[in-house]
Amino acid sequence: MSAPAVAAKLVRNTLANGVGSVAGILVGLALTPFLIHRLGLEAYGVWALALTITFAGGYASLSDLGIEGATVRYVAESSAESDLAALNRAVCTSLAVFCAIGLVLAPIAVALAHPLVLLFGVPHHLQGAATVCFALVGAQLVFELPARAFVAVLEGTQQFVVYQTVELGRMLLQTALYVIVVLSGWGITGLAGALAFSSLAALLAYWMAAQRAVAGLSTNPFGASRSELARLARFGGGVFALRLVSTIYNQMDKLIVGIALGPRPVGLYEIANRVNLGAATISSASVSAVVPAAASLRREALLLRDMFVRGSCYATAVSLPFAVAVLIFAKPLLLSWIGPSAAPAAGAVRLFATYEILQMVNNVGSTMLYGLGRIRLPLIVNTTATLANLGLSIALVHPLGFSGVIVGTLVANGLAWPILLWYYLQVFDCTPQMWLRRLLAPNLPGLAIQVAVSLALYTTVAAHTRSFLVVIALVAVSIGASYATFLSLGVRGEDRRAFAQMLRRAAGLRPRGVPV
Repeated sequence: MSAPAVAAKLVRNTLANGVGSVAGILVGLALTPFLIHRLGLEAYGVWALALTITFAGGYASLSDLGIEGATVRYVAESSAESDLAALNRAVCTSLAVFCAIGLVLAPIAVALAHPLVLLFGVPHHLQGAATVCFALVGAQLVFELPARAFVAVLEGTQQFVVYQTVELGRMLLQTALYVIVVLSGWGITGLAGALAFSSLAALLAYWMAAQRAVAGLSTNPFGASRSELARLARFGGGVFALRLVSTIYNQMDKLIVGIALGPRPVGLYEIANRVNLGAATISSASVSAVVPAAASLRREALLLRDMFVRGSCYATAVSLPFAVAVLIFAKPLLLSWIGPSAAPAAGAVRLFATYEILQMVNNVGSTMLYGLGRIRLPLIVNTTATLANLGLSIALVHPLGFSGVIVGTLVANGLAWPILLWYYLQVFDCTPQMWLRRLLAPNLPGLAIQVAVSLALYTTVAAHTRSFLVVIALVAVSIGASYATFLSLGVRGEDRRAFAQMLRRAAGLRPRGVPV
């Protein structure tokens, strides 16, 4: 496949993931204040803690042992080589592993529900509901885990439009159920039941989508192969280690805050984290289609380097404006979205945004190495950073409050950042001069214009309004100013022509100057 065709497919898949991510952000913006006001900040903190045992971002994600990531890679390779038998071996084996883990893990999670409630110091009047909530969230793992095998099929075959369609349906169903159970007075136990039902629905939907994505797909867990399991485990071992580090990073802050300070500060932390997730989700979406694309091009060094430099530039251009807008408009966002009770979280929001800005320029490189299986050095560096993060977070949580755990994250990962960047440049044969010219230089004009426009809007309008719609409109203007500047000043010459052609291909249009 030619470089323009590869880029167009990658952009099309990324756009699909971006649309899904924006939809998730909008739903979260509407749902979070509703839950906080209906449940109370303390009960909302309990709900946030319960979600730490799910697969989607919680500690249960460690249970896949890297099998999902390995399945995505080998499905991508088998699909590129039209080897249906190899693809089916990978999928059947992956499904068998996930079914077995789900059947073992769910009862254990249910049994640990009450001890976890006691560990987090949940107030007596919430302990009964919290125990049922934790138990139901643990039980739904029996549906959530097997679904990952079918998600791996969709990602490995680069069917991201289909994947995001299923995700959107799941999200809308889940949101509707959340609203119904909370309005009915069922509280956090009702939320957990709604989560379990939506997980079952998602499992069925993913299974049907995977069957349509691959003609002749076998989804019989009894078709698992020991040799295939060994192959998945070899690559999955490294992936699991990376996921272990990532999951500990993503969840340990809430656990540290919950154990040290109680559920209410967890609620404040989660408010800040929800705002951060908006920028982080856009950043993740901008590189979400890279893993299977890199795996299918593993023997094409020049295409991989082009994907690295162009992808890093475009992904940064997409995600940086969101993080900058969150950094500048943090306080008016919180006050207009949640209310005065959320004001203590403003500093934490800005710390989160600073961390996202630091990380996003490395996102494409780290994701490509994941798809290529070259993860040893990143694993060592990220493990060291996570251990430093853990120590700093524990040391800082009492003197700095819940913001201390975010300071620990920022410091530890800031020290690891230049080491990882150096490694990416070495792997993709890219000089620092090329990286600066192709990635940073095109994004600087947009950054400068956005900061100037945002500060003017903040002092004249945002600081004096409590209308959430007005603040969102100001954020949109801020982001739009950056995008317009990037397109008019950042991308120039041959890069601009290539960018325009790529967008036309991604939209399914014939590039200009190319004969029919």
